[in-house]
Amino acid sequence: MTMIAAALALSGSLAAGAAVAQAPPPEDPGLIAYLRQRAHGALDTTRYAAALTPDGRTMLVYLTGPNWCGSGGCRLLVLDRAGRTYRSVGEIAVARAPIRLLERQSHGRRDLGVQVAGGGITEAYEAAVPFDGRRYARNPTGAPAVKIDDAPGETLIRADEPGRPLVPAPDKP
Repeated sequence: MTMIAAALALSGSLAAGAAVAQAPPPEDPGLIAYLRQRAHGALDTTRYAAALTPDGRTMLVYLTGPNWCGSGGCRLLVLDRAGRTYRSVGEIAVARAPIRLLERQSHGRRDLGVQVAGGGITEAYEAAVPFDGRRYARNPTGAPAVKIDDAPGETLIRADEPGRPLVPAPDKP
């Protein structure tokens, strides 16, 4: 299925109110170059899961590995596509999957739903991370992010998604 067909199928299911987990996008050389530049000293331990929003405008990238994760979660990059390159519109420092695209909006962009747990938080919850007109909030544990319950939206990155290695394994070409 092409990316356009997948996006159309997904947008059709959104209109029906379904919460559908999107298939990971195909390898994107521009994204890989961006991630390699960001991970510079941690290439061999970095894994990522990526999802393109249904409008094709934004790529969510969930980075895992020792350089990206702590007791409160891992790093979530929010990137806008600019031709063959990417521009950061947010970096959520402590997020846990699943990562959801919520129906609620802030400043013309849909809020992101991330799980919050660990790092001193004893009861896990989902937080809505808003866009302020320039960037998504960095920390989902405090304002302007808010705790939510059963907010409508769709899962873009599943909690059980293993992620891809940023560099090929030594036994792979």
